[in-house]
Amino acid sequence: MIPRVRPRSVDVRDVLRYLFGPGDDGEHRNQRLVAAWAAAAVGGVAGLPAASARGGVGRLAGLLEQPVAAGVNPPARPVWHCSVHNHQDDPVLSDVQWAQVAAVFLDDVGLAAAGDLAAVRWVAVRHGDDHVHLVATLVRQDGRTVWPRNDYRRCQSAARGIEQRLGLHPGIRTPAEVGHG
Repeated sequence: MIPRVRPRSVDVRDVLRYLFGPGDDGEHRNQRLVAAWAAAAVGGVAGLPAASARGGVGRLAGLLEQPVAAGVNPPARPVWHCSVHNHQDDPVLSDVQWAQVAAVFLDDVGLAAAGDLAAVRWVAVRHGDDHVHLVATLVRQDGRTVWPRNDYRRCQSAARGIEQRLGLHPGIRTPAEVGHG
């Protein structure tokens, strides 16, 4: 797996509009939410607003932003975004498998520990066979800010662990892959 941590963002709506939109070159197809923080709280992904519905991205963004708005001293750029790609020789993972990857990944990176109902709010968006995008707001639901430390290194470690658990190829980035989506 090849994780790519993006620069932090100010507006989760902008990130979600891009992910659920056509992409820069029309490459986004069959965009869908495959996992979220609210799996237990609101009946899973089905309990969240459909991003494809009119106003759905805005409603989903509003839910993600609630802890940020209520937080004490939230960061100026509260949106964390990372894409996680499969190696080209790996099998195509199902939405359920990508959902599991997302939850384990965010736990391993230290943003949303498994079972922590006060963790940050996050979603996993899929619009291609070979990758998923993880988007999290960096204020926990209990109001405390999460300041990711060594997230680039922790993402690499999380990817190696998931590869071993699922029997996937190790994700080794070539210079050409660094700029890919």
